[in-house]
Amino acid sequence: MTLGDALDEFDIGFLQLSPETTALQTVNGTFSRMLGREPTDLHELQLSGLMEDEYQSDVVDVVRSLRQETTGRVVREYSMSRSDESPVWLRYTFVANQAADENALVICATAIDVTPAKSVEDELRLANDRFDAAQANSKVGSWEWHEDHAVGWWSKQLYELHNMDPTLGPATFEQFIELVDPKDRPTIVEVNRPPFHVGDVRRFEFSSNPAFGPRRYFAATVWMAELDGRIVRRGTTQDVTRQVELLSALQQSEKQYREVVVSNAEGTAILNLDGKILQADEKFASMLGQPLGGLDGMDICQLADAASAKLIDERMLNRNQSEAHEVRIKHSDGHLVWLLLTCSPLINDSDQFAGIQARALDITHRKHVELLTQLAAEAKAKLERLTNREREVLEQIVEGRMNKVIANRLEISEKTVERHRSNLMKKLEAQSVAELVKLAMTAEIMTAD
Repeated sequence: MTLGDALDEFDIGFLQLSPETTALQTVNGTFSRMLGREPTDLHELQLSGLMEDEYQSDVVDVVRSLRQETTGRVVREYSMSRSDESPVWLRYTFVANQAADENALVICATAIDVTPAKSVEDELRLANDRFDAAQANSKVGSWEWHEDHAVGWWSKQLYELHNMDPTLGPATFEQFIELVDPKDRPTIVEVNRPPFHVGDVRRFEFSSNPAFGPRRYFAATVWMAELDGRIVRRGTTQDVTRQVELLSALQQSEKQYREVVVSNAEGTAILNLDGKILQADEKFASMLGQPLGGLDGMDICQLADAASAKLIDERMLNRNQSEAHEVRIKHSDGHLVWLLLTCSPLINDSDQFAGIQARALDITHRKHVELLTQLAAEAKAKLERLTNREREVLEQIVEGRMNKVIANRLEISEKTVERHRSNLMKKLEAQSVAELVKLAMTAEIMTAD
């Protein structure tokens, strides 16, 4: 499975560009669907040519900068047009990579559709309506700060994003800065440094102060407007913790993949025609928790579980062609390890079948990810059966709130909460609150974007 295919599971676009021309060399299905086109129609088209005019030179500059500084990443948001000419806003994360099979540089990028968030920002700029419900669903909070005022106005969701009590009123700038990670405070100070000019838009990212709880990541936008002859700063703050964690996990996965390739993770063993291990190298032995020589004389079928043993015996031993299969082999500590096992015949000088060369690659982590993805998809399908109100009640339950608190927050009766709770247990086939929480958290993997 390619990285682009893996990102399709999370509705994240993937593309690979020529660093000289910004021509699209590879795209995944999600990216092509974002633009309403077929992948083949996008091949060799210049990414800059698909942008709105005002962004074309910027994407060229981004690619040029990555050619010169290949260790960084660049995040940009661009407006593009779908095949039906409707607009779509995409948030790109560009990185530079060395091509695996040649000494060449390629530019890769992920793309996330942020059109709904941009629409929210546009509505806030034009009307300054306080869409509490919309902000809660998208985890976006908004605020206003009038010139010469010590404090400003915060939306309900902004209090929740920063774990603050709304009854205490908006924080002063000094109180707010205490909630920010010390390393990000200079960014906040710089963004709020005058002079301010009507029409200015400033975007930045920051994280929460770990001294006040689990770290959370935010993306913020500030724009300057004029009201009664005075400058008003208005802004939105969105919780992007899941996106940041997903990007970090993907980067870590790619790093591990490269380490596997570099370290030659494949182990090799020689088997006789009956499947007994005559010799195994250190890598093969370590996959099964054995020292060098510890597998000598063992029957590989006896080390495998029943289904894998039958597969090895029928499909991989005493055959005149190579075959590769995913099998489960017992580790020395008793658990089963997933191996991609390839068995090839060994022919002696007399052109006779003399034995078997077995090559193994540990794919246990990948199988665990596949299982987790399957469970997440099943959990998401169950959650899609819920009504909007049932979803709201479930979110409150997951956050550990009691029925009375949930009733007050949602402005419904306690009996109604109890009825929704009962319906949740039935629809989601859960026997306890712990199972509800586990199912909701599992489904989050499929909605991380």
